[in-house]
Amino acid sequence: MKDSVQFSVRLQRSDWLVFNKAVNQRLTKLAKANSKLLVANLVAWIPLGFAMAAYSAMYREHPGLSHDLNVVLVVVVLGIVLLAASFLLKSRIYRRVSLSEHGSALVEHAFKATDQSLIVSGPFGNTSFTWDCFLDREERDGVIYLFIDNAQALVIPTLVLASEEDLAQLREWSGVEKP
Repeated sequence: MKDSVQFSVRLQRSDWLVFNKAVNQRLTKLAKANSKLLVANLVAWIPLGFAMAAYSAMYREHPGLSHDLNVVLVVVVLGIVLLAASFLLKSRIYRRVSLSEHGSALVEHAFKATDQSLIVSGPFGNTSFTWDCFLDREERDGVIYLFIDNAQALVIPTLVLASEEDLAQLREWSGVEKP
């Protein structure tokens, strides 16, 4: 058994996209959002269902208005599609500028793990975390996440570790279960 494991990590933008997916899944689980969103979606779809039923009734009762009703339907559907596209575009624009090439997230950091703590050193400073300070630990898709808050974590790709022995030692000290 080693007394320390040392490695360095330089994350890429693609690593942050994967991390954001993991955070979203974590927050969904913590907030029990699936059931809450189901109710919210049902509440939103009920009036839309009534509107579509009324639209269908008008279509049947006034066949002479079919052209005008078709125009209204096309405009409403187009508006909904454009609204959804604007949300996706906004998200993409924000994601593109959320990380600076000169910020702390995308530069190389040196890690030193011991049985007591994890020391992280980078160009902007050094910090030390005792193993019990992490709120949660998770390994998925070849990445270890050590959560320091619900949506913030140290991100450690397992490929940066020199050996399987180092990975096993890091898992043991951090309390991360092998997937």
